[in-house]
Amino acid sequence: MNTARAHELPTLLDRAPEGLRYLSLDCFDTLLWRDTNAPTDVFVDLKLEGGAIQPRRRAESAARRAARYDTGGTEVSIEAIHARFNPASDEASSASVAAELDAEARHCFGFAPVIALIEDARAKGLGVIIVSDTYLSEGQLRALIAAAAGEHVLSMIDHVFCSSEHGMSKVQGLFGPVLKALGCAPEQILHVGDNLNADLTAPTALGITAVHFVQFDEEAGHRLRLEAAIGAVLDPRIRAALPAWQPHRAAVSLRTDDDPAVALGHDVLGPLFACYADWLQDEVAALAGKTGRKTHLLFLLRDGYLPARVHGALYGEAAGQMIELSRMAAMRASFRDEAAIRRHLSRVPPGSGARSIARQLLFNADEIAKIAPAGLSGAARAFVRSVMHPANVAKIVTRSARFAERLIAHLERAGVAQGDAVVFADLGYNGSAQNLVEPVLRERMGLHVAGRYLVLREDSPSGLDKAGYFDTRTADFRVLDAICGPISLLEQLCTKAQGSVVDYKANGEPVRATESIKTLQSATRDAVQTACVAYAEGAHHSAPISHADGPEARRIAATGLLGRLLFLPSHVELGVLEAFEHDFNCGSNQQVKLIDPAASRADLRRRGLLYTGSADRMFLPGEFRRNGLPLNLSFLVTSRFGLDFKGADFKGEPIKLPVILMDQRGQAIIDADAWATHDGYYAATVPVGRAAYSAAVSWGQLYEYVELEEMSFHRVSEFAEASPDDHAPIPATIIPDAMEGVGGSLYRCQSPNAFTLTPPPVGTGDDLMLLSIVFRPIVRRDAATSVRVAA
Repeated sequence: MNTARAHELPTLLDRAPEGLRYLSLDCFDTLLWRDTNAPTDVFVDLKLEGGAIQPRRRAESAARRAARYDTGGTEVSIEAIHARFNPASDEASSASVAAELDAEARHCFGFAPVIALIEDARAKGLGVIIVSDTYLSEGQLRALIAAAAGEHVLSMIDHVFCSSEHGMSKVQGLFGPVLKALGCAPEQILHVGDNLNADLTAPTALGITAVHFVQFDEEAGHRLRLEAAIGAVLDPRIRAALPAWQPHRAAVSLRTDDDPAVALGHDVLGPLFACYADWLQDEVAALAGKTGRKTHLLFLLRDGYLPARVHGALYGEAAGQMIELSRMAAMRASFRDEAAIRRHLSRVPPGSGARSIARQLLFNADEIAKIAPAGLSGAARAFVRSVMHPANVAKIVTRSARFAERLIAHLERAGVAQGDAVVFADLGYNGSAQNLVEPVLRERMGLHVAGRYLVLREDSPSGLDKAGYFDTRTADFRVLDAICGPISLLEQLCTKAQGSVVDYKANGEPVRATESIKTLQSATRDAVQTACVAYAEGAHHSAPISHADGPEARRIAATGLLGRLLFLPSHVELGVLEAFEHDFNCGSNQQVKLIDPAASRADLRRRGLLYTGSADRMFLPGEFRRNGLPLNLSFLVTSRFGLDFKGADFKGEPIKLPVILMDQRGQAIIDADAWATHDGYYAATVPVGRAAYSAAVSWGQLYEYVELEEMSFHRVSEFAEASPDDHAPIPATIIPDAMEGVGGSLYRCQSPNAFTLTPPPVGTGDDLMLLSIVFRPIVRRDAATSVRVAA
């Protein structure tokens, strides 16, 4: 019984020993919680220019050092602290004390399970006492309990013992005066608190029965701390002008299932999408009032599926409808004229296949075979000319108009009528579907079409009615760009396990592509989503948890929730996500791994962190995380601030790698610079012209043992790109001489003359080539010599 989780507290006395007279409780983080990540976050409200947290902490440290000198102890009063924090005058110091007490009253709240435990204790005839390590006096702490938890809670508390008034902390012996004042035996008290040493070890040493209240499991506590840290990186106001609010902490503590998928859904996605749902509800009401129209909240499937479920759990299923409107469907409904078709073709992403674009343009299979031969680029002039032939333009416009009729029928199934207003809700990020269908729906149904997205970062201003829970009103473009980089993780957690809509029947019923996501991924996602909705269904989110809780507090919390998940996923979360794949739509059946550690490891060793600028993968922070914090932090900071770092900025001292280049005419000796990349590896590039030279690397001059990770040929024009499928490296043929294979890629250089010979590649035509060498030094030759001499 020496530990208890939050959900166990209300019934804790049912398992307590016989003969108790008193329930003893710690105060802060037991009875009273703050709506912030750390107690010091409250100091922000002291409103000191530049931020009050650090000066207030320094003032307390100085006061405790002075107390140690004056009395031999470290306990101080809040008045002594503020005499150093605001020493201008007694009046200024007193006003500062009052400001801090007011701030505590705004941010503190009574923790419901502990209040239930107090009520149970009173019902069983027990007295209730508070024993707190605090710089507050008894009167100040009583006033705070009344303000934060309510007068009814204060009325159930018989005694309050504060360390500042007794000159000693709990560890230093505060429970001695407690026992003396109560006049009872130690075994007649049950003490509960969150600090292992102060609330378990110290009272137990005196014979008091004690229970350590475990606020959070280790993973949750770690996650909450990082949420505050990442939030402060994304929003510079946090911990300077605003506290690191976390009103969801109590709900996280009350979770009973420690399954990683459940924790991800309940503790992270739950509060994030509950905050988004609250904002959506306010936005819909505001739009209805502004336009005077019947306003429909429409969640766009597939990615709007989880936000819709959370909103329904909080506000009822009738408050919003799910509709199926993919980017593909929006495109197909948007080709009203030749200009619309030209705009679409001008925005074709590089590398798009002509056949995918032709499907978007509503051509059938036979037509596609004629105008888009296999392998043809969507930007090829011949394809564009064929599409823009007057007969094909007329065909596209006619088919698009009919497609729009079917889309309208789909909206009518959701209750949308002529002249109404609709609010598209989705993760974001550009509002492309809204851009495409707004002119169509405005002209053909007279609708006011608004978009309210989790994240809005428009590629270019559209002039349409759009807003984001995170947008330029609350963050600069650098932050929005950074968030949108790894956002595919969120898409895969929010989506519905069904194919993307590609068409509609005449009655508006959606026609979907085949779902190709693995069963395991769907099952995992279902568990995450169920836990997310369970958070919303609980009573934890509905009302403000403290006097300071409100829309701004929840947006600050959501910033940390989203940022931490995207940039610092935990190892446990990565275990949940490791089997996930990301599927593209828009006429493509392409799927890629959400996390590809092997490819990431190879590219990091080949290029170091620099490769992230050209890597074409979905969730880079998830791949970096296995290598520790530095890579993720570097990626976050460079992304968030848009730092202008170049390849040379990442380079340290190079290793001069001796290389002999040979052809039929002779040979030349060069030193190739090998630069540190990652995990002890170095990379060098050796130019071999138009596959003209063999290269011999004199490993034995430098090393006795060396690990050869990779030797491969690349076209110079392609080498800057990070392992795209169609630019795969050409493995080099390696001929070792005086090099003994020890195991795997590890070699022992048997003499200073040991080398590897690499013949030039074949079949590369007139392309300029280079040899990429990735290696890890194990034992330097001079180091090995020194060891032998010493022996």
